[in-house]
Amino acid sequence: MPQGHVKVFHPDKNYGFVVTSDGEELHVAGDQVAGDALRSGDEVEFEIAENDRGRASATQVRVTKTAPADNPVGRTMAAPPTWDELEERERQRRMARRRRR
Repeated sequence: MPQGHVKVFHPDKNYGFVVTSDGEELHVAGDQVAGDALRSGDEVEFEIAENDRGRASATQVRVTKTAPADNPVGRTMAAPPTWDELEERERQRRMARRRRR
């Protein structure tokens, strides 16, 4: 059975994507998941089949290792800067502009 991890799964829309160990991204429908709903970062085993559109998709998906609850997979945003940091950046930008004159 091929293995991979869940890139993202939308429980409200009942679909998601699984990335194989080779790096191929496969669509997975919620009705193809055995057990609980998938979460980003879960390690899974699955079968590869062709869907009705002729594309490869993951079927008979089974979770082998669950991801931690605070898993950051899929969330790459950094914390926004504070007001003090923004003011300092603006001050530095103005000083650099004055030096160029």
